[in-house]
Amino acid sequence: MSTFDHKFVDGFIRTMERNGAGLATQSHCFDQVKSVLLDAYRLGIYTADPVLGVPAPNVRSPPPPRSSATYAPPATTGSS
Repeated sequence: MSTFDHKFVDGFIRTMERNGAGLATQSHCFDQVKSVLLDAYRLGIYTADPVLGVPAPNVRSPPPPRSSATYAPPATTGSS
């Protein structure tokens, strides 16, 4: 456990980026590693927070689809 520090966590995330892992995968892995390391910190295994200063991967939702510039009114039936 002594080899896990903020540099390790940051390097882990950067390696995932280099290997093409998606942002959601990076974020999920970061959350899992962070949870384990924070538990170890709370138990006194670490004297300093090992994830302090490591930014979480920024997962953004995709933008909504653009609507077409042409508006077509709803079709009407010929029944009267």
